[in-house]
Amino acid sequence: MRRDPPAGPLSRFLATARRRLRATWPRRPLSGSLDFVFHPDYCGHQPSGPYDLLRPYRILHYLRDQALLRRGSLHRPRPASLNRLQLIHTREYLDSLERPDALTIILGFAVSADLQDAILAGSRAMVGGTIRATKLALRNGGIAVNLGGGFHHAFADRAHGFSCFNDVAIAIRTFRNHGFAAPILVVDLDLHDGDGTRAIFAGDPTVHTFSVHNRTLLEIPAVADTCLALGPDIGDRELIAAVREHLPPVLEAVAPGLVYYLAGSDLHRRDRLGDWRLSHEGLVVRDRVVIGLVRARPAPPPCVYLLAGGYGQHAWRHPAATFSWLLTGDATIEPPLELELPLGHYRRLRDLFSRPEPGDGEPSDDSWALTEADLPGHSGAAGTLFLDAIPHHGLELVLERSGLLDRLRAKGFRKLRIESDLRDPIGHLLRVLDTSGREPRPLVELKLRRYAAAAPYSLLFVEWLLLQHAGGAFGETQPPLAGQTFPGLGLLRDLSAMLVVMCERLGLDGLAFRPAHFHMAEIARNAAVFWDPTDGARHESVRAAMPGLRLTEMDAALAAGRVVDVSTGEPYRHMPALMVVPVSRRLREGPELARDRVRPERTSAPSYRLLATLPPGGRRSAD
Repeated sequence: MRRDPPAGPLSRFLATARRRLRATWPRRPLSGSLDFVFHPDYCGHQPSGPYDLLRPYRILHYLRDQALLRRGSLHRPRPASLNRLQLIHTREYLDSLERPDALTIILGFAVSADLQDAILAGSRAMVGGTIRATKLALRNGGIAVNLGGGFHHAFADRAHGFSCFNDVAIAIRTFRNHGFAAPILVVDLDLHDGDGTRAIFAGDPTVHTFSVHNRTLLEIPAVADTCLALGPDIGDRELIAAVREHLPPVLEAVAPGLVYYLAGSDLHRRDRLGDWRLSHEGLVVRDRVVIGLVRARPAPPPCVYLLAGGYGQHAWRHPAATFSWLLTGDATIEPPLELELPLGHYRRLRDLFSRPEPGDGEPSDDSWALTEADLPGHSGAAGTLFLDAIPHHGLELVLERSGLLDRLRAKGFRKLRIESDLRDPIGHLLRVLDTSGREPRPLVELKLRRYAAAAPYSLLFVEWLLLQHAGGAFGETQPPLAGQTFPGLGLLRDLSAMLVVMCERLGLDGLAFRPAHFHMAEIARNAAVFWDPTDGARHESVRAAMPGLRLTEMDAALAAGRVVDVSTGEPYRHMPALMVVPVSRRLREGPELARDRVRPERTSAPSYRLLATLPPGGRRSAD
């Protein structure tokens, strides 16, 4: 294997001078514009092995070292939501990805639960990356690069070949739904057949799939496709000749308004999983031919460049050279065979990220830039499974399948983001955010933990619950209840359904919580039961003292201290008591939650009455 000679003082000086001069030279990129999309989760989407986890970082480091990246040229995407994945993939397939062995067929080997969640998170980030790159390409009319993606082996209902989600298909469907109607061409020059993409668009005449590969994996009749199998042992001349012969007539016939280019590096003769023998120079020439043909159109269409396949420590070199050519016009640049990544490189990338645009749903602080936790190999103290059992993919499945997210969308919250925080030892936090504005606004916040103090039952304890119409205003017909900052969403039943589903998935007996205000216990009493019968009897006595009052009127009476103990005259003070919603059959039918236990006459709970007015000198309650 050839290795570059060690760099001496003179060569290092010349390299530094060349970089500084290049940074001052005016350049007109051949692509018109060149933006890069990258998310740190890209580097955790596969276990170590044939795939180089640091491939995107190596490319960025090389381009930055050559002074080819400008400030704002990096863009961080939002990982694709489950709702977005459902534009292409079936419900059954997405549900199946929760199984412990779900990725075995896709990857070819078994993975742990933590790694499975990281792989799915990385795949979803790359889908979001292809969507973001498409938006940038359409906006700028040039080339946008997703430093990942190209998962062409993902079908609507199944997947193989390291492909979990078909990012190109999801991006196409996304922009079709937003009104983009021009013909689309997918140029797939990965070593392997783009069978999943061809199958998804087999009946769509507006999407032409052009795939040149070693062998056709599946014969799929399609109304708009070019499928060329060249066989094994193909070199530079054969591939480039095939592209020159077959791509121009397709471009002429399709007249695309958008092109996706899957520029796989697995055609290289040193690729660990390939059977072709292209050289580094041949891959760069291939890219020049494809991009040159696309950009030579009378009205050059925007182009999305995807890395696609490439296995081994040198898979980064060919795209790095192609990007250098696009940015400088110099096709002779040959990146080094080996490239070490200094730790400071990750921090220096922060300055290259673009600021989020209004409506993108990205946070406005520095959380969109790289942090120490983003570095490859970083290990945080917290685990990666919600409640030590549910991966993020499964968490979003619970939210979708319970109907909660659909109800939020029906109320006008179209851009939702789901976050989880597993670092707090008191409980795991789940948030659903509205990201339609410049600042994300919380709609749902839940802090949950397992609760074992009600032996022999195991419960899911709601430590904190927030369900609000962030940014909404109270009206005369909807005054605030105690503790409310914003109006509610009327989705407590939906949220409760989600929590019940979560209990069932975790094999827990029920939900437990301590209502912070009287009205919260009153709302919950139809579904929940007080664990201590004395607490239940006290609540029944208080509510019996306020017949016919609405919740806001109850709150007002309690806050004014007008509900008093009959025997002592002391105002009622709300004491949060444990309430339980039974889920399992054994808890529903058990004696612990029998409702007749809470009758006041069966307990030592005090009796209460409602005063017409607060007596002079009377005290207000602290409810």
